Amino acid sequence: MDKEGNRALRFGLPYLIETADVAAAAALCARLGLHFVELNSNFPACGLAQLAALPLREIAKQRGIIFTLHVDDRFDPFDFNPLVREAYAQTMLSAIALAGKAGMPVINMHIPRGNIVTLPSGPRYLYEEYGQQFTLAVVDFRDRCSRAAGDSGVHIAIENTTFWAPYELRAIELLLQSPTFGLCLDTGHDHAEGNRDLAFIDRHAQRLIHMHAHDGQGKRNHQALGTGEIPLQERLDMAERAGATVVLEVKTVAALEQSVAWLRAEGLLS
Repeated sequence: MDKEGNRALRFGLPYLIETADVAAAAALCARLGLHFVELNSNFPACGLAQLAALPLREIAKQRGIIFTLHVDDRFDPFDFNPLVREAYAQTMLSAIALAGKAGMPVINMHIPRGNIVTLPSGPRYLYEEYGQQFTLAVVDFRDRCSRAAGDSGVHIAIENTTFWAPYELRAIELLLQSPTFGLCLDTGHDHAEGNRDLAFIDRHAQRLIHMHAHDGQGKRNHQALGTGEIPLQERLDMAERAGATVVLEVKTVAALEQSVAWLRAEGLLS
């Protein structure tokens, strides 16, 4: 709660395909009374080189917001090819430098499942089969990111997508040994997978630093808040207890406006 007794959650919007550029996303954020924009490097306007050329702090200050960053969905700093692995590692190190300069508190990433070999008996995941090499890559990435982040206030959130396999959970545990890393709960992804990742996140509730909040029904997600079957109040209570930032991760302006209206009706956003 803030000093007026309102809920102290900080809500943001994702970069949308309807958004012309970063400045337009910031303007939409301010119009809706939200607190931040999650820039997404999957979009051409949000590539690291493009963002580095923008006065992000000035744009944020002008609109009274901040930015966070979502790195490319294909990001994989554990690849067994050292040239590929290094390119991804350098991408994150550049993202950390950018985030520090722009005042971004969170960089969000997925844990890559890695390549699959399909045998007659079923799929085999190479990161699991070659666990020692995978572990060495995870530890090296963790330590390099931790050194780069230092005391800048930049943290890296690990987001659940499809449910985390045991070898992925072991990798996340290694990453969480550094205070630079934390967790991101994606409410729709978790719901679609039968809440299989929720127990792990509950066990590490103090490391929840970010949330992607959206509603869903069955396997469908990224729906406007209040239109599905996810217990959103429970999930937002988790975010509030942890002090996590919350992205309203819908895919259209209309769904975003509907979600903001739901938050206001629930007394979660002034």
